[in-house]
Amino acid sequence: MNNKTMDIVNTLINSFHDNWHLPTLQLVNAAWRERTPSALLEALQYTEEAITALEHLQTSVARLVQRDGSTITPEEAWRVANDLEELACSLQYITVELGELSIHIAEECAIT
Repeated sequence: MNNKTMDIVNTLINSFHDNWHLPTLQLVNAAWRERTPSALLEALQYTEEAITALEHLQTSVARLVQRDGSTITPEEAWRVANDLEELACSLQYITVELGELSIHIAEECAIT
């Protein structure tokens, strides 16, 4: 990619981290601390929105890379693909964590 395209891609990925990934992690941590259905629901809803945002990010990055005048080296392509894959894996792990939390909350509600 030319430097301008790579700068745009880096800005998009960093923006996703700041606006979606980190807040999602914070909500999941809060849900585990509080162990309430409302905290779980808030984390689930935000995670769902983060997954949608990541899908849009992936589409945007693909379009930037494919547009006329954009060049990409194999190393740059690998790094961007790796960054996006790590984000996807993180969100996948978060959904598993929230599933486990929902089981814990259901068990606690059934006991009380």
